[in-house]
Amino acid sequence: MTSTNSCALCDIAAAPGGLAAGIVFQDATWLVRSISSTPAVAGWLILQARRHVSEPADFSPAEAASFGPLLQRTERVLREVTGALRISTGSLNEGSPHFHCHLLPRLPEMPNNAVGWHAFELSDLARRGEVRADPEVVRRVLAELRDRLQSELAEGAPVTPLSDD
Repeated sequence: MTSTNSCALCDIAAAPGGLAAGIVFQDATWLVRSISSTPAVAGWLILQARRHVSEPADFSPAEAASFGPLLQRTERVLREVTGALRISTGSLNEGSPHFHCHLLPRLPEMPNNAVGWHAFELSDLARRGEVRADPEVVRRVLAELRDRLQSELAEGAPVTPLSDD
């Protein structure tokens, strides 16, 4: 899908990335990035398919084989880096019919004491500027996530290398 078809997630997957864009891991199949440059919770990530696919039922064999291992390793590293009690994972894909899931650290102290499904409402509050994680903590967490994921996933996760095309 191209930007003329108005898929914001396809546009993100096609754009040059790196830590400045909030990308902490990418391969030929998946992209893992910060939900925004001003998240409500440091370490709130989006794991998205690079290809425009609406849901896991439509994954290619490579997407299906690599999703679980990537999700597990990313969540483990995210929990360790943020000190989260657990990672809340959610995917509705109503706002964008391009598969993505939210990986939201459940910290010991959450903004607005938001837990469970209410924690996902923090995204709207962050967009309006009502709740924001400390920018320095966000930068530190994203840099550590990127370093750890690049290192750990290079050590044997079933990921598909980016092509030079």
